Amino acid sequence: MHPLWLANQDPATAWAHQTWSDLAARPNKDGTLVVLPVHGFADHGFGLPFDVEESVGAALLRAALSAGALQPHLLVLPPLRFGAAPYTHCRFGVDLETALDTLGELAASVQAAGFPRLLFLNTSPWNAEVVATAAIDARTALNLRTYVIGTTALGLGFHPADPLRAQTQAVAVRLLGRAPAPNVAAEVRDGDFRPGFFGQPAAVKPDPALDGAALFSAAARKLAGLLGEIVQHEVGGSGSGTARGLPPVAAEVALPAAAEASVCGFGGSGARTLMGLTAAELAALPDKARALVIVPTGAIEQHGHHLPLGTDAFLGRLWLTHALPRLAADAPVWVAPAITFGKSNEHLGFAGTVTISARTLRRQLLALATELKSLGFRQLAVLNTHGGNTPTVVATLREIQTSLGLRAGMLSGYYVPEQTPQEAAFGFHAGEWETSLMLAGAPEWVRMDRAVCEYPAQLDAPGGLRPEGGVAVFAWKSADISKSGVMGDATRATVEKGGRWLDEASAALARKIEALLAG
Repeated sequence: MHPLWLANQDPATAWAHQTWSDLAARPNKDGTLVVLPVHGFADHGFGLPFDVEESVGAALLRAALSAGALQPHLLVLPPLRFGAAPYTHCRFGVDLETALDTLGELAASVQAAGFPRLLFLNTSPWNAEVVATAAIDARTALNLRTYVIGTTALGLGFHPADPLRAQTQAVAVRLLGRAPAPNVAAEVRDGDFRPGFFGQPAAVKPDPALDGAALFSAAARKLAGLLGEIVQHEVGGSGSGTARGLPPVAAEVALPAAAEASVCGFGGSGARTLMGLTAAELAALPDKARALVIVPTGAIEQHGHHLPLGTDAFLGRLWLTHALPRLAADAPVWVAPAITFGKSNEHLGFAGTVTISARTLRRQLLALATELKSLGFRQLAVLNTHGGNTPTVVATLREIQTSLGLRAGMLSGYYVPEQTPQEAAFGFHAGEWETSLMLAGAPEWVRMDRAVCEYPAQLDAPGGLRPEGGVAVFAWKSADISKSGVMGDATRATVEKGGRWLDEASAALARKIEALLAG
């Protein structure tokens, strides 16, 4: 996998890898199915890392798209990792209201982009009811054609009472290439009294007779068939669909290598990520009070005709991929789950922008901070790569400092590139800086033949009113100040600048992290 990928998705079908203009011009939007994967972080009794749901779900989806020849018919959003987490074995969850609001806001963004069909692909047993509710709400309030597939429909299951847990564990073990670790004692009450109480699921004893590769193949083929049905589905009539217009599903699906199943690591599966740890590994982490936990916040939004929608989220991974290896191997620095979707409503009107509200962003960040404190951490730093998030993030960090007593701040102001005064002032979106960094980090996703120069204001213009940085500023949406979506001069970008800036800025970020650890 490319280190900047936001998930285990093929760029050909990944929403975040498209430009806004390509998405706007996409043919047959009515026939395109948009998929939102919904994953949780939990110790399901498998003795595997917290991100096991995503490891299994993402690999199944990618295999199913290939097995069913479905790539032209689907677009896959970055996964939603902040859902309900009602039990103590769950991690990094949010309250029910926030989970529902997030799903509703993402569904509204899909509708705003002109796509009428949305599938929630859910792996989490604790989000099944949430997803079902969100699907009905999106159907009635937004008139989206919504669908739901859960892992139990594929012959796999994560619920503590699911008889398919051993099969799911066998698939996960083969995917991740690691043996299960011992689990803590179970805490289950009223398992037959819905919803029951599952504080800690019972440990699953590995069954050597189960063939994880064969089970994976069967589940991927089942998923491919269901996706084909949904692609062909017509509302009305019998209410069911057929897949007669699609090629047949492949008879066999190969299990991907363990390295290809990695979804969260920086420099290796699980490296420096809290999500890539098992429950026992997380509990055993030393020096938590001194440790620094980094929370990446980004966005999925338009970045001109030449950069992909996921640029902000890609750049957050780019900084971490280059800065973290500069730290001492034993430096107590960890990365929390990224808040991939940001407050991007100023970019609505450009196809593909996905936005959550300021209220939802605040509650996600506050929930993360509360979780980190409960785990014993006392320092967190937000690495924000989307300016539209900044006011909400800063205000929430003040709240976290006071209400939770944590040392909390933003990793910003550590590096200023050499640019013309005009670009430094008004090249704040998809201009020379971001384009150069993307050329250095992921040149295959940059279309320099489409790059333009478009400034929202001139530095030497009379008066003091500006869209940014003036003595008086006006609230704007992208369409007010840019036709292309660019605010800056993307034509000045070069891979040489990007490489130099990335190296210097990564070194500066590493120094700032070291200073936070020291003080």
